[in-house]
Amino acid sequence: MIRGIVERFVELGSYHLQAISRYPVTTDDIDAQVEQIRLLPGVTIVAAERHGFALLYSDTGRSGVTVRALDEEFWHDDPAFARMLSVSEGALDLGADDRIVLGVAVAQQLKVHPGDEVRLLTVRSLGEGRYLPRISRFTVTGVVSTGYRDLDRLWTLVSLDRGRRVLSDDSSREVIGVKIDDPFALPNPLFHRGLRGVQRRAQTIEALRVQHDVASVLAPEWYLTDWYSAERSRYVSFQTTGNLLVFIMIMILVVAAINISSSLIMLVLEKETEIAILRATGTPRRIITGAFVWSGLIVGVAGAAIGAGAGIAISVYVNAILAGIESALSFFGGTTRLFNADFYLESIPVDIAFLPLAASVMLAVGVALVSSIIPALRASNVRPDRILRRHG
Repeated sequence: MIRGIVERFVELGSYHLQAISRYPVTTDDIDAQVEQIRLLPGVTIVAAERHGFALLYSDTGRSGVTVRALDEEFWHDDPAFARMLSVSEGALDLGADDRIVLGVAVAQQLKVHPGDEVRLLTVRSLGEGRYLPRISRFTVTGVVSTGYRDLDRLWTLVSLDRGRRVLSDDSSREVIGVKIDDPFALPNPLFHRGLRGVQRRAQTIEALRVQHDVASVLAPEWYLTDWYSAERSRYVSFQTTGNLLVFIMIMILVVAAINISSSLIMLVLEKETEIAILRATGTPRRIITGAFVWSGLIVGVAGAAIGAGAGIAISVYVNAILAGIESALSFFGGTTRLFNADFYLESIPVDIAFLPLAASVMLAVGVALVSSIIPALRASNVRPDRILRRHG
């Protein structure tokens, strides 16, 4: 889930690397920088973009929006952009200056659909506290969604040329987005796991080299940031959530270990007479200890196998399961959404990582095995004379 959200921010929002203008620059300067970066080895996509803020309104509503002025060719050239950005209504069409594409939340706020007219209110500072308002008219051509409402909540997409005309320098900024072969090889605490392994070290070195090359060709009026630094506070929150989930899973294993241990201790108490007879007839302690250790191991293997199998099955069909539950609730008159798109992805991405899965299974079996040691030692230390005298 976290990786799916981060990938949408990286591919659709902050790019892999992002060059931001420190102060106003000319279009010719931007084009020159784009061409220089595009020629660098390891760079896959380069796009100029203008970011700004404005008020968008229609006859039925209004909303503050984040205006993204893009070249229409960008999403045709970038397969990740085309794959992750879905069109809910209309078409992703910015071929003319009067066309605009809205995020789902903005379209719902304004209650507009493709073909409706909207107006964009921007202001230009005249100095000395004076501002000049400007109203630009657009026709909605499409409504889009990234699958994560918090990313596209305020999105408004216009053509790059029109955006540069309607957004003033003091209320917007120029951005050059850069994409590389492996963005997650850049150092980050979410997916970067240090320099373990020759291949991973080579990928990290290559990603850092590309970042250094991009920084070296940028003019002084630009500064470069990577995808993690661009949304650091958000990703720190994701990392904390991930660590909390790991802690919860560890606590579940601890509780399971206590249950296994307590169950085996109760078994020892129930079978102490049989154990005493075995000890009195000369059965070695290691055999009695081994019997209980094997019991814990069998319980651990069976539980891990059933849990892993059920977990994989649920993971693969989780979206269908949730859709079925929502359909059942709606059939009985309920309107509950199990996943709110404001906080989660509209659908859960499923990626079965077999190495972590195998490690989890081994950890679960190991915990079960360790939890059986105390009951096994207790069983092997049973005093047959006391037990038989008490039950004799």
